[in-house]
Amino acid sequence: MVFDKTKAMRNAERFVAQGKIQAAIGEYKQVVAHDPKDFGTMNMLGDLYTKNLDKKLAVECYQAVAEHYSKQGFAQKAIAVYNKISRIQPNSIEISEKLADLYKFKGAINEARTHYKIVAEHYEKEGRKLDALEIRKQMASLDPSDTAVYLSLAESYLHENQSDEAADAFSEAAQRFAKKSQHVEALAALERALELKTTDQKILAAFVQSHFALGTPADAAVRLVEIQSSDPHNRDVLELLIDCHIEARNTVEAEKAVISLVEKEPAAYPKLITLARTYLTSADAESAARMTSMSSEHLLLAGETEDLQTLLAEILALDPEQLEALRLSARLAGWLRDETGMHDSLVQLARVAKDRQSIDDERYALSQLAMVAPQNVEFAERLREINEQFGFDDAESPENLFDQQFNKAPKTIEEAPGASDASSEPQLETFAIVAPLSETNIEIEIEDEAISDFAIVTKSAEPALEDDFAVNEDDDDGLTREIDSIRFYIDSEYFELADKAIGELREQFGNRPEIEELTEYLTMRQAGETSDDVAQASTPPVTPAPVSSNGKVDVASGFGIEDLRSELGLDEAEPVDDSDYDTHYHTAVAYQEMGLLDEAIKEFQEAVGLVQPNDPTRRFFQCANLLGHCFMQKAMPNLALTWYQRALETPGLGDEEKQGIWYELASAYEAEGDMENAGRYFEQVYAENIDFRDVSERVKNVSVSR
Repeated sequence: MVFDKTKAMRNAERFVAQGKIQAAIGEYKQVVAHDPKDFGTMNMLGDLYTKNLDKKLAVECYQAVAEHYSKQGFAQKAIAVYNKISRIQPNSIEISEKLADLYKFKGAINEARTHYKIVAEHYEKEGRKLDALEIRKQMASLDPSDTAVYLSLAESYLHENQSDEAADAFSEAAQRFAKKSQHVEALAALERALELKTTDQKILAAFVQSHFALGTPADAAVRLVEIQSSDPHNRDVLELLIDCHIEARNTVEAEKAVISLVEKEPAAYPKLITLARTYLTSADAESAARMTSMSSEHLLLAGETEDLQTLLAEILALDPEQLEALRLSARLAGWLRDETGMHDSLVQLARVAKDRQSIDDERYALSQLAMVAPQNVEFAERLREINEQFGFDDAESPENLFDQQFNKAPKTIEEAPGASDASSEPQLETFAIVAPLSETNIEIEIEDEAISDFAIVTKSAEPALEDDFAVNEDDDDGLTREIDSIRFYIDSEYFELADKAIGELREQFGNRPEIEELTEYLTMRQAGETSDDVAQASTPPVTPAPVSSNGKVDVASGFGIEDLRSELGLDEAEPVDDSDYDTHYHTAVAYQEMGLLDEAIKEFQEAVGLVQPNDPTRRFFQCANLLGHCFMQKAMPNLALTWYQRALETPGLGDEEKQGIWYELASAYEAEGDMENAGRYFEQVYAENIDFRDVSERVKNVSVSR
């Protein structure tokens, strides 16, 4: 027989009106049994149980209703129902704690504090001191202006030998002092925190900022040097130390520290730019140019040519005859294919070099001008005059100073004139691998004979401007060289570039058998049909790449990226050790920074496959988290969700780590259009740390979207 809910509700209402409570309860029980999600009826059923003095059953009904409202975010309704339970069970600590959390979520500070106090005092009476401290911590978070409560909380944690929690409490107290501009008190609290967590980046950053606010950056630097002596490889400490030196205008020590940092972490090159600007404010054009030179390759790699142009313009505005800046300006103009800018820079370079009697600079500028502006015979005449005067061979091209500046940039960090105590710093050994492709060159820099990081630089080829590429060869040799270059395209899966290059090759050499064979090889690789046998038959054997006198390895003859990895010992070997993981991980980070997301994802997946979620070094967590970021950058939030959820599998995650992953999960769900789950995770973060990033704003936005 089909249950008639409407009839049952009418019967229940009639029984209530007649005072027949038990009969009404019977009707409402049937309604709830057939529709468990009818929480309105369940609430009325709880009221009837209360009237009938069935307190236990009443509490069961009320708890189900309150939990439902709480999960749905209806804080006020949940509070009303929990208050009903509180009247029935006035000493329930569980209910007091739930009410405290709901009042806090709602922003009712006084009511939340009252209930938290009841819970804390109860735990203290039972000897549950740590639980009581956690509740006290919740109380402290209610009033952002109350600093004394966090100091008291920190001392209580110390008494219980909870050093990490004590350090966090001192740090929070310091932040509250800083917001009131009470920086002396903030520093006192931060000193206590640093005694417990010496290298905590958050505490150190606050410590440095308070010293900056007091105008004592040199004092902060002294303390950071002490910390660095016990942890010399800590990048966070070194970066903060650089900031202190720059703030204190101690450029000598700042330059030493910046060079040390960039040697260890090339991605930290923005510090070079910051220091360059510091030199500019001191009207030191020479030092500013030196720092700009060191950062120039990184800026070009990152596509930040406008920043480089701006820096050079500021240096030349300060000193129009600064040779280093003029070299870089001419080189940058060539990179950007700005013929006018390059011509003007070379003319200025030649003039200044002549005045400064810098023969190599003048010869180079004149040799380039003779090629780019052959109609101006005075450049060629002046070049001949120099060659005759100093005994140079007219056919001899001067060393390409721009290649020296860019291809060997990491080495010249220490060799730059005027670098402070550079001789005491370890020298970086580098070499460049250049594939002479028809449209693009790929240059890879490798440091210290072991791959700690590498960068792929894409730049336009200018045969007329790059002496290194001036090769005298007959047609057959030229064809072979071009075919090998195009094979490099194909093996690197640059199929469109390869197809275009083959077309140009056919126009130049005609329909030669070698070109037809290359076309077939491209077609098979594009179709994914190349078998091992075909690959072996079609691909010439790899021979060691010749090394030129300037340290460049010519990979034109079929020497590709995989061959490079093999030559440098990067091939995977069994059993897997830590170096395998480090190689994949650091390569992935480099690719991600360059925006090569597919390559980064591949390397991160290789790295994460070598570790387990329970890896105590957090390597699995780091890889999973970064994979999520990569997929978000590729607008694939569904795949990002997979890796963020796997990151949560890591055991022993700290509060900040969990909050970070919850936030990323919420962002991914939001990108997917799943506002329900996005709101759930944003609220989890909000409930634990209201100051986490912009979570307060995100919670509001998601609530509106729902």
